[in-house]
Order: sequence, then C-alpha cells, then structure tokens
Amino acid sequence: MCGISGVININNKESVERKLHVMNESMKHRGPDDQGVFFDDFVALSQTRLSIIDLSAQGHQPMMSFDKNIVVVFNGEIYNFKQIKSQISNYEFVTKTDTEVIIAAYLKWGISFIDYLDGMFAIVLYDIKQQKVFLIRDRLGVKPLYFHINSQNEVYFASEIRTIIKGSEIKPKLNLLHLNEYFTYQTITNNKTLLEGVFSVPAGSFYCYHLNTFENKTYWKANSKINSSETKKNAVKNVRELFLSAVEKRMMSDVPLGAFLSGGIDSSAVVAAMSELGITANTFNVNFDESQFSEARFAEIIAQKFKTNHTTINLKPDFFLSLLPDGVKALDHPSIDGLNTYVVSKVSKEAGITVALSGVGGDEWFAGYPFFNQFHNKSLNKYQKLPFFVRQTISKMAKLKQNVSSEKKWEFLASDLSYLGLYRAQKGVFSNAQISKLLKQSTFKPEFYDFKSISDVSIFEWEKYLMPVLLRDTDQMGMAHSLEIREPFLDYQLIEYLLSLPDEFKFGSQPKQLLVDAMGDLLPPEIVNRPKMGFVLPYQQWMKYELKPFALKGIEYLQNHNAFNSDYINQLKNWYFNDKNNVRWNMIWNLAVLGHWINNNHVE
Repeated sequence: MCGISGVININNKESVERKLHVMNESMKHRGPDDQGVFFDDFVALSQTRLSIIDLSAQGHQPMMSFDKNIVVVFNGEIYNFKQIKSQISNYEFVTKTDTEVIIAAYLKWGISFIDYLDGMFAIVLYDIKQQKVFLIRDRLGVKPLYFHINSQNEVYFASEIRTIIKGSEIKPKLNLLHLNEYFTYQTITNNKTLLEGVFSVPAGSFYCYHLNTFENKTYWKANSKINSSETKKNAVKNVRELFLSAVEKRMMSDVPLGAFLSGGIDSSAVVAAMSELGITANTFNVNFDESQFSEARFAEIIAQKFKTNHTTINLKPDFFLSLLPDGVKALDHPSIDGLNTYVVSKVSKEAGITVALSGVGGDEWFAGYPFFNQFHNKSLNKYQKLPFFVRQTISKMAKLKQNVSSEKKWEFLASDLSYLGLYRAQKGVFSNAQISKLLKQSTFKPEFYDFKSISDVSIFEWEKYLMPVLLRDTDQMGMAHSLEIREPFLDYQLIEYLLSLPDEFKFGSQPKQLLVDAMGDLLPPEIVNRPKMGFVLPYQQWMKYELKPFALKGIEYLQNHNAFNSDYINQLKNWYFNDKNNVRWNMIWNLAVLGHWINNNHVE
C-alpha cells in the first residue's frame, strides 16, 4: 500500500522534478517507510511506500524490469500474485513482491495481464520502448487514481486530489456543474470530482497515453445477468465458500493484521471467517455513551466467542472534537461519513496494526438497505394507485407547512414515480427544490436508471454510494494513519456470483438472508437476530452542543463562497439550531464539511 504520483508528457523536466518532490511529500502519510522516483524526458513517476509484502529494500518503487524497459508504480495488493508468478517461467524474479509480478505479467500477456489480477490496485505502468503509459484501476474502484491535464498537455496523476493540486500548481476551482449531484448523493460519481479539470480513472478501466492521445478502455463491468437454473441450496454453499476464500486472500501480510468489529452481521461474519481459517484476530470497536448508537455489547459477544484481542474505543464528544480538525483535513474529497473510520483507524494504528479487515460492502451486495425490500415488494404500486391530481394536491399542501425533512417525499409524489425518484427521496440529502435555493446557479440534468432486478439495485448502490463514499472514505481515512484496510465483501468473484442469483434467494425472514444462510451457523443468535443499526455517530445530539462551533465555522466558510445562497443557508442553520421545521443533522453537517473542505484546500 502506498501513494503514487507522476507526470506524463513532460514539458519542463527541471520544473517537474521539483514538483514531484512536493507531490511525494504531500503523501508521506500513505507511505512512511520509503520513497522513490523515476525520470526520463517523457515520464516522471514517484511513490511513497507502506511496506506490507516483502519488507526488504527489494520492494522499493518505482520498480523496473530486468531489461530496464518497463517501470511500475503501484498502490494496493494483488492477492493472487503467487499463482500468477507460477504461470510465468521466462522471467528472472529477484523479489518476493506482487509489484514485480505485475511487470512480468505485462511482459508475458501485454495489457491483457489485468484480467489475471485479483486484488485492489491502482497501477501506473510505463513501457519505455513503445512510449506507452497505462493508468489502471481495480474492478470495484477500491483504490483511487486521479488525473489532471494542464494547458501544455502534461498529465498529472496521483492517489490523492490534493497531491495533484500541489504538484500541478492549478488553482482549484469548484465544479459548479456537479454541485447538484453532491447535494443529492453527498458525493460525485463516475469519473468526476468536485474540482474543475480533475478526474478519476473509472473502476474496471484503464487509460493509455500514446502518441499524444489519452484513451480510456473498460476491461471489467458489473453485470446483472441472472442464472435462473441455480438452486438456493447450491447458492448458499457457494456464497460460503466464496466468502471464506475472500477473507483468506486478504490474510496475506508480512505485518500485524486486525479487523474492525462493529457488532453488525457484516463485520461479525468477517471475524467468524478469520476464526474458521485459524486466525485469532485483533478487533476494534467504536462505541458511544448514547446507547441508541452503541453496538459495543454485540461486538463484545463476537470478541468473546472467537477469543479475539479486543479493543473498545469509547468515543466521547470532547475527544471527537479534538480529532475533528485533523480528520476533516484528511478528507481528500468532502464526505459526511468518513470521520468514524478516521477514529477507528487511528486507534488501530496506535495499537500496532498495519492492515485491517472491514465489513464494508455487505449491505450493498446482500440487499441490506430498506430500498432493496421496497423494490422487491413493488412499493411503487401503492403510490401509483393514487391519481396524479391527488398526489399533486398532497404535495402542494405539504409544501405549505414548510417541513424541510418531508420536502423530498412530497417532491417525489408530484413526480413520475420512478424507483430512482423513490431512492432519491429516501437517501438524497436535499431535494431538487432545496438545491435550487442553495445554489446561485443550479443545473439539473435528467437522470435515468432502469431497475430490473435486485442485482441492478446492488450495482446502483455501488455506483452511487459504496464506491464514491464508503470506499473513498475507507481509503483516505485509513491511509491518513498509514493503515491499509481490506474489504472481503469487495471480492470481485463473490460479487460476480451474487449478481447472477435470482432475487428471491436474497430475501426471507431476516435482512441479508443469503449472508445469514451462508454464515449464520458460525455466529451467535444474538448477532443473527438483532435489529439492523448503521454505524452512525451521534451527530444529532453532538451538533447541538459540543460540535456546534465547528459546524457553524464550516457553514460560515460556505456562506462566504460566491457559489452559494447565503440567505437560504442561514435560514436552514437557524431552523436547525432553533429546532424548527425538522431540518435533519445530515443537511447541516453536509454544508459544514463542504465549507471546511473548501477552506482547507483554498477552492475558488
């Protein structure tokens, strides 16, 4: 694990050499163990290394092939590198690293070597003889890779957006066209970011720079083709085997390894699988004095059953407030979700852990959110039975009450009643009407998504929330403490199989029925039968008191930015802190975090 950066199509070598040093220094938190650079007249590559596999100096990057023709910088882990290595007989390996296997695989299979990789990765590979540079990202978008092309056609790339800003010396400008999406989904999806001119390599794809062209190609895509001939009994057996295999792959490490344990079924299944594989885990749980948010009791049950080395972190508002400035500064891209991961990563690292397993992704692939049930139960039918003029009247009457929290629902009632509209009404932060009031310039683009199966919903959740929010948070908050986090539920072979299964296999008397069927016998009944809780900090309580000054400061930064309507933001702020109009905490926190991010990164 590490941070990678560099420049393609160098215009001024002396200038780029200076910038590369700045880029490397900006990512030392991602890789404190080593640094390296490579230069020629065309390409500059750099890396900061967090040593996980082969801790010796032989793992130094950038790494070159024995014939000095291929150079690679690489962030992530290739879990099957030993199997790939066994298939390559004409390469003289000198290290025990997965990085060298990438080089050998490219020499054997060309760019199609990507199809052989099983892991999480962002790879930049420079073929000197052919003057080709490949920017490659893993199938599920676990590892980030951003780029910017300047006015001289130089391509700056890096693991972090901030590194590109510092290296390319661009003046960061807010991308006004994408603010609508941010205020709806609390993130930016696809290959966009909140900054003009800064993009992300899409998941499951690569860019090739050759002869002044920069072309994107997709090598993997999530597919929801259902295998109607599969049986439920066989599916349960296969899911268990695939999940155990996914956990086993992620045990690969030459440094201390642990697991995040919330006490929910996802993280509990990970710890149970580790125990089944003969691993005594180091586990970490964050809990709160506010009992309705704390899962500590359930985490203790799992820790006792599997005899883990368990650490409980009691997070009080004063301690959280002391971490907030550094936690928000660690946000490479604004998010209202990531600070919980910042806290547990900090404590895990301080306990001597360098690699941690996480249960992130279980809800998305095993249909754990309420929207999955609503789609499966055809919940739109009850709305569609109401004549349009009745729905429109209800919507207009509700608007007169000025209940901010209900506005998305009433906006949905007056719409065309699509499942996408229902999703936005439930999971969106702001309604379209509210966004129009927030922004001085609001540009809504029509959005369409055709849900035909539960697998389609899973893919949509991955594209809109899991990848651009949870996985980005996991990377940026873990790496802020030089901690590598691995996600067994993001195993592409497990996901491909889940996406092929009929909808009815995924539902039953319990949430995430298929996961319960596959792994439930390893878990205590208290875990299997407990009500679902999301891992959410007690923001609603804390923001009214301990976190209020921090939130108000972030909102002030936003109000001073000329893209936003200061009067409406002020109105929302006053309603929230005066307990009026039912303004939700996530609306205010969304504004506050964005304001701090804009201020920290000097975004115009």
